[in-house]
Amino acid sequence: MDLCDAFPELGDLIHNEPVKFNNICNKIFFACLKSTENVYTQTIQASQVAVTIRLKSLPRVLSRSTSQSRCGNVVTHFGLLLNISKLTSNVFHSVWSCPEECDGNELILHYIPKASPKCSLCKSTMFENSGLRRCGEQVIATFKLKNTLLCKRFTIIDDLIPLLQLGSTYFIHTVVLKQTVAVWSLEEHIMLHVPQTFSAPSDIKDLFEACDGCPLRFIYCLASSIGVNVCPINCFMNAKINLLLSLSSLKAHLCTGSAIIHFLAAGSDTGYVAELMRRAALLADRHTSLGLSNTVVETALIASSGGVCVMPFPLKVYNQKQINALMSSIETGDINLEVGKCKLKCAVWAQGMDLKKNTLCNIGGVFGLISRGDNQEDEDDLADFTFQAAMEPAKTTKEELQALKDLSNYIDLVAGYTVIVTEETENVLRNYFLAARKEKPKTVSVKCMEALVAVCMTSARLCRRNATNINDAVFAIWLHVSGLPSPRFAPEEYLETPANIKKFDKVIKLFVGWLEQFTGPIY
Repeated sequence: MDLCDAFPELGDLIHNEPVKFNNICNKIFFACLKSTENVYTQTIQASQVAVTIRLKSLPRVLSRSTSQSRCGNVVTHFGLLLNISKLTSNVFHSVWSCPEECDGNELILHYIPKASPKCSLCKSTMFENSGLRRCGEQVIATFKLKNTLLCKRFTIIDDLIPLLQLGSTYFIHTVVLKQTVAVWSLEEHIMLHVPQTFSAPSDIKDLFEACDGCPLRFIYCLASSIGVNVCPINCFMNAKINLLLSLSSLKAHLCTGSAIIHFLAAGSDTGYVAELMRRAALLADRHTSLGLSNTVVETALIASSGGVCVMPFPLKVYNQKQINALMSSIETGDINLEVGKCKLKCAVWAQGMDLKKNTLCNIGGVFGLISRGDNQEDEDDLADFTFQAAMEPAKTTKEELQALKDLSNYIDLVAGYTVIVTEETENVLRNYFLAARKEKPKTVSVKCMEALVAVCMTSARLCRRNATNINDAVFAIWLHVSGLPSPRFAPEEYLETPANIKKFDKVIKLFVGWLEQFTGPIY
């Protein structure tokens, strides 16, 4: 970079003719070796000298797309790392000598031949001087590049191999040669969070003030903008709220490393929930559907890194091997692969229809929370909505698109908030967890406590607070109890998600009264 500052034309030479620049560096280095007073350096030939250049950074304005690049240019790709092959050896050159010691008859090959070459003078079979062999290691890395349908493979060598982490995104600086593409350097793409001083979208700011900063009201209103053309705004609010919390926790995980909230819905019919999941997944940076084109769980999870892995079919449609691999990844936080393990960096969204109680409890124990799907309480509203849509097909308006865009921007804005769990919140969650474990230990798993804390932190984060409060804890407990299989701890009328905020406030007040009887005073 110092050379580029002193000689700007050098930067143009590196970008436009990198191979020529590399050859110049090789010649300079070879001349320096020959100028030293060392008997060993005098036997080195020019073909054995290689300078390795690594571009630590490259301005995006200089990068070119593959279609515009010409042979020899530096081309920058941006992609997600999906797979890494096993490590193999790579030979840069091997040196072969004549056994008769013919004058100047040493042969340098940039590979190891299948049969030993013969001397051009005496025709004797040459032997390899293994001490002069230059070896390295290489892997084949598969990337899903941005705005391309097919994956692309690159050969990664030596010092660049430790930089590879499955599920991470990279800027790949390559040089287009005549028969191959050489990778010069890799830059891992690191997402920086938005400064907390950045202003929120005006509509969401007004909504927050109208809700008096109450997390239950505010998150209820935010979630209502998901899937407006799938079902009525007031239907499946429990599922919409959990989807919003999962999206927010995912973005926060990428910025702060906090826990990811996975989504599992259950009910008598989850067809509408599957469509809601598909619409909500559009708010994530990327999403993959498991069971359509992707049937391998590990590949789908890695391809969803930084986004959402959606299971559009009911869980009973998937085979046991897929379910086991998925549960293992969620429970341990690791994806098991042939080449090792990598961290799970995506949220998993699933839905089960008519699952047996034991099965639902086992799966829900891994996810941590269960969301209420379609329990047929919204049949009248759904019938009217379907009839109206048949007469006048719904169209997506500019206001709806803007609301979704504002919601996505707001999730990005609050992702960088580092939230702490206060002592009062911790006491409420601990008392509920102990009481629930005594009541029904099978339906309240250890993972449940982690999910409750994650919901509390996400609730505070969405309200742009750095510490949780009791309202966040009540909200998290209400979500957990309302999603439990029947019979639930609390009366059914305390767990419904009504059509408007005023009725919702009444439900929460009734629920708080029950919770105090269940665990003791909370305020």
